[in-house]
Amino acid sequence: MPHVGGQKLKIINEYQILMDESDEKHQINAVEMVRRLKERGIPAERKSVYKDMETLMDAGVDVVKGSKGYYIATRVFELAELKLLVDAVGASKFISQKKTKELVEKITSLASIDEATQLERQVVVPQKAKSGNEKIFYTIDVIYQCLDYNRQLAFKYQEWTLTKEMKPRHGGKIYHVSPAFLLRNDENYYLVAYDNESGEIRHYRVDKMLSAEMLIENRLGLDVINSLNNQEYVRQHISMFAGEERTVTIKFPKYLIGVVLDKFGTGIDIRPDGEDYVKARINVAVSPQLYGWLTGIGATICFPDDEAKKFREYLEELIVKYSPHQLQ
Repeated sequence: MPHVGGQKLKIINEYQILMDESDEKHQINAVEMVRRLKERGIPAERKSVYKDMETLMDAGVDVVKGSKGYYIATRVFELAELKLLVDAVGASKFISQKKTKELVEKITSLASIDEATQLERQVVVPQKAKSGNEKIFYTIDVIYQCLDYNRQLAFKYQEWTLTKEMKPRHGGKIYHVSPAFLLRNDENYYLVAYDNESGEIRHYRVDKMLSAEMLIENRLGLDVINSLNNQEYVRQHISMFAGEERTVTIKFPKYLIGVVLDKFGTGIDIRPDGEDYVKARINVAVSPQLYGWLTGIGATICFPDDEAKKFREYLEELIVKYSPHQLQ
């Protein structure tokens, strides 16, 4: 066949057609492929389609010649994996409703015809509050660039006001940090970083960061950053609240051992305390959020003595603050 405009793109279009429209139940023969190519403005003959299919097979593409035509046998993702991806995107609070729909459409495009129909029919994207920061993906990209090039990061940090608005903290102060890693906790993304001003490790909600910019200066505090473990960091910071990191011993009912292990991991030291109770030694950032979590499951701090005393004072203050007399 003489050279015709668009022939160089013909095999690429054939591959796209197979990926978009074919599976074992929807096979495309040479005649149908010629018709689909014509709709795209690419003339073709049946013989050239046969040759192109052989070329795709030789290139490692899993094109199968079935009884009624050609189809893609295997894809990068199985249907169950695509459902998991859609569910994860839908459940992520930091992704806006608009961006969620865009990502779900892109994920669905990776499926075959039947699989795409199943995804659209079976996967429900829940309604959720719109993310206040539509540029979170840009911010994440800048953070990764800082990690790749060993550079510092500058940004503004927002906080909620009584009027339910997000406004820059400290009058629009520019934060300068040295990123350590990103982690996800409680459906939010956090940046864990070395704060250049205080010389301490701190973390920041990524969706609350504005005007993220990679600086030319190299990161500081690398010795501290390299000593961090992202999994341990999550376990130690209850609901990602900061506090003084200490080793404490907690006591709780025996039937709650699974709850404690899920929270702090199986590497913690656990020992029985009588028939009905268990003691566990944990490394944790001590904060009111830790106290609240312990109260919620019916646990207590029993060592060291100063932390046990602080926890008792916390409980006593709650009792006084929310007693019927105080609430009148």
